[in-house]
Amino acid sequence: MDKAREVARCETVDDVLALLDDRDGWAEPWQTFFADILDASGLSYARFAARCGLSKNTVKRWRLEGGAPKSRDTYIKVGFGAAMPPQAVSDMLSRYGGYCGLNPRDAFDACCVFCLQRRAQGQMQYDYAAADALYRRLLADPPPSGPSSLTTTHLMARLSAVDTEQELSAFLQTFGAELTGRKQKLERYLEEYLTVHQLEAARDGGGSVHSLGLPPWAEKHLSMLRCHGVVPRRRSLTALGLHLNMTLAELDVLLQYAGMEPLRARDRLECVLIYALQQLTLTHPELALGNATALLAVTRDARTRQRCTDLAREYWQAGYRSEAGDVESVADYVRRVLEQMELDEAGELLSLL
Repeated sequence: MDKAREVARCETVDDVLALLDDRDGWAEPWQTFFADILDASGLSYARFAARCGLSKNTVKRWRLEGGAPKSRDTYIKVGFGAAMPPQAVSDMLSRYGGYCGLNPRDAFDACCVFCLQRRAQGQMQYDYAAADALYRRLLADPPPSGPSSLTTTHLMARLSAVDTEQELSAFLQTFGAELTGRKQKLERYLEEYLTVHQLEAARDGGGSVHSLGLPPWAEKHLSMLRCHGVVPRRRSLTALGLHLNMTLAELDVLLQYAGMEPLRARDRLECVLIYALQQLTLTHPELALGNATALLAVTRDARTRQRCTDLAREYWQAGYRSEAGDVESVADYVRRVLEQMELDEAGELLSLL
């Protein structure tokens, strides 16, 4: 039985703890993944580090002692060092770094995709430094700005068909308006939830984002996303969704809009999050129904409207009723579950809740 089905069958905290004690089937840590990459390369620490543009001591430490890259760019450098294709680098960014995958709407990512494709084909001169230099050279003249009309999948298909630097330059210029629309779905999705909470706060005399009582780190991440297109890391984005009272389904949509995988049952911490959010939905269906009806009043996105309409119809027809007692916030509920389980992996997330 896979982990997702096992989590769905858990009814109590003890059930989840027993599941966590079974060490089979959990996602491999970065150290194991990196060791496989290094061993497959057949290179020494020094030579592999040189290909990545990193220090020998860093590579050796990851292999022997653990630890992991501290920035998105470092993960990308590892991808270049191992001559990984773009999709493999995207998967590595999401799974091990908690970052969004490579996105053709980001001009630097577009240059990385181009160079990674060349490098995976054996053209080793296309390393991380070459991608950075290409980015700086091609964007000497900023592309035009404007609204986005193409999907990210469409843009990635166009980018994957680029064969030369001249064609890449033409891609950046032709789709310049598209490339400026970084993470529009993610930002719009978050703004809709913020609007819902601001309307609720306005009834109590508040209404500004600051009046919502979000942690300072959350306001900073929102500002960085709006002003610079910087997407929060996976743990921070997850915590932000919990502070905005998102359910499991809503949180998965948030992560997908950020270019990340939904919550993973094979990750020990996220397994507990899935359990906690599933239990919360079962005992307090009014949370999901309340979010759906509130979003319907503010969203203009057709997919969000359809999703909310379907959920509201399901809840009304089924006549779901909540158990006794109100839930102050999803973040507080999840925090209590994590504290009760005393999970070693929960430290970072707990600090954000």
